[in-house]
Amino acid sequence: MKAILLLIPLLFSACGKPTEVRKSTPEETTEIARAAAQEAFQSLSAELTKAMADGGPVSAIPVCSEKAGSIIQQVAAKRKLEMIRLSDKPRNAAQQAKGADFEAIESFRNTLKNGGEMKPQLESLDDGSALVRAPIMISAPLCLQCHGGEKDIASETRKAVLGIYPADKATGYQLNDLRGIWKIKVPAGAVP
Repeated sequence: MKAILLLIPLLFSACGKPTEVRKSTPEETTEIARAAAQEAFQSLSAELTKAMADGGPVSAIPVCSEKAGSIIQQVAAKRKLEMIRLSDKPRNAAQQAKGADFEAIESFRNTLKNGGEMKPQLESLDDGSALVRAPIMISAPLCLQCHGGEKDIASETRKAVLGIYPADKATGYQLNDLRGIWKIKVPAGAVP
């Protein structure tokens, strides 16, 4: 009993001390976001590639409309982040870039046009978290079958896209064009 009475002050003193959250460096924050975007991209690409192999671009369209959001949210939940893809020319209107997100796309596009290196943009938030905006590129010829110009997209593919997304703006791209951005919120204290 005497030992328990001696431990009580120690417990109260330990409970009274605030726990300090280690702040991630800008490099760590950027790496956390990069790794999350890469994982989401690889998972989505695997699903799209499988669907394309099974039935071509028309079979891949439901992957984007039905599975892409849940794939991205699974990665975000696993990594304890918030993430979304945004574009100035979205297929899904909910992914329309506005404000600082639109400005980030314009900045990346200007950097690309001028031959510069596009590096993720980092914005520190008042709560200690950070927003990372990173470019999404049209990186494979396969992407052009749904996002390219009129010559790249088969009529049945275009018809299927418009059946789901009647206000689609996500076409007219060429290989290595900027398609949009990843917007990833990294909480304070996250470590790679």
